Amino acid sequence: MTYTIVQPQKTKNGERYYLYEVTAEWDPEKKNARQKRRYLGPCDREGNLTKEPAKKQVMVRSPSYGPYYILSQIAQGSGLGRTLEEIYGEEDGKRLLALAILGVTDPCSIDLLEETVEDTYLREMMGLDWGFEQSEVCRFLQRMGEDAGRRNELFSRLSPKDGCMVFDIVCLGTDSENLEYSEAGRKARITGSKQFNLGMVHSMNDGLPFCYRTYPGSIADVVTLDIIVEDLIRMGCGPFEMVMDRGFFSAGNIALMMERSAGFTVPIPARNAIQKLLISDSVRDIESPLNTDFLDGSSVRGYETRVSLEEGEFHLDPDGPIRAVVLQDDARRQLETSTLYRRINEMERYLDGNAYDSLLPKKLTSRQLEIFNLLEVTEEGGRNIVQRRRNAITAKENACGRFAVLTTSQLPWKDLMVQYRQRNEVEYDFSQLQSDLFMGIRGKSVQKSAEGGLLVNFLSLRLRLSLLGMMKSSGITDEMWIPKLMKVMRRLRITCVGGEWRLNEVTRKQREILSRLGLPLL
Repeated sequence: MTYTIVQPQKTKNGERYYLYEVTAEWDPEKKNARQKRRYLGPCDREGNLTKEPAKKQVMVRSPSYGPYYILSQIAQGSGLGRTLEEIYGEEDGKRLLALAILGVTDPCSIDLLEETVEDTYLREMMGLDWGFEQSEVCRFLQRMGEDAGRRNELFSRLSPKDGCMVFDIVCLGTDSENLEYSEAGRKARITGSKQFNLGMVHSMNDGLPFCYRTYPGSIADVVTLDIIVEDLIRMGCGPFEMVMDRGFFSAGNIALMMERSAGFTVPIPARNAIQKLLISDSVRDIESPLNTDFLDGSSVRGYETRVSLEEGEFHLDPDGPIRAVVLQDDARRQLETSTLYRRINEMERYLDGNAYDSLLPKKLTSRQLEIFNLLEVTEEGGRNIVQRRRNAITAKENACGRFAVLTTSQLPWKDLMVQYRQRNEVEYDFSQLQSDLFMGIRGKSVQKSAEGGLLVNFLSLRLRLSLLGMMKSSGITDEMWIPKLMKVMRRLRITCVGGEWRLNEVTRKQREILSRLGLPLL
């Protein structure tokens, strides 16, 4: 027989009641009945439990919390989450952000998303009722991919409107024959896949990407500049300065930027005629104390002049409309000069030890041939007679540690060098992350799906670079990179007990990471 009783107990604050379950049992040895009590919990005077018994509480699940909390906080703090909801609506905006967060924390193919999300607190954290089934995600990406209007509105909202911007092109492989821009490009022989090109613009103010465009896989870098400049002007950006790499240098691009009144800073390729003229012109004055400063532990030097552009050709012209700056880093110059003479010495020893071979230049690699052309090799008695070409070596040595840029910037030459180094850092961070973030594009068989996937990858890249910037400013990158931080924070879990979510124990390392990132622990 089982029944319940209410046990009153007097306390300083009045009387409390506790509920017990009583079971009457017969003891065959003592031949009498006895009662067993089981405590059920606090109750009211009538025996109604005021709190669910602890033993009836059920542990539902204990998903990972840390990485998703960090990235959702970054998205909300930067305004990205709010912007996505305003442009795409609350539900689709949250879905885009959730996929972008997963692109950083758990980059995987679409068919694995549903299983991956089950071990995360992402849905509960974002208030998102979505199963992440493969078919649903594919339809969602196609819908996002065909909506170019809202995608352009997003780019316009994220754009900084003015200042320095980095424009770069990356080549992405695809196994699909149905993508609009899929072509056999310059990397097809290496990857075995067709490709398309992605042009992306970063703001140098915060190092974050804010706009991208897709191009055919066979298109040259120089052709893409006109399109992206038009896009920036259409977004209302201006005045702005495009900071680019050598791949974008051409007389046509310089003329285009000047015609559009768009600012630019672009280095000149080493073998270009105007580069050689500028380096030669700078030799006499660049090492003057008046042109020397100190930066990052090394002496740096700058020489300025002007050039003009006439009929597709650049000319030295002190009164020309284009500013040209030759920059030199003494530490780099010393290293490159040492390397040059080491390679010359190695080539001389190689030639001295072998018989004369008139076909030798065809057997050398491009790097070896570059050094071979600095030497004059003749035959005597079937052996090599080697002499150095003084003018050729001098010209090569003059270029060591020096490079020239054409620019519309009015910054002093030292600040211009700092700006270009910052541009290199942005490009390096981008190149280190792109292989992880864009790997999923290879499997997209429909253009609309690929465009939707690119949008998600773009948002993932923006989140990841934001996190990287916070890690750098707090010094965390001296100890760990993003994958290790994710691994540490993934161990921070949250548990649902009796319908109530409770954060598990937070380790000292996890607290330190959150503190250094400036994020509260909730």
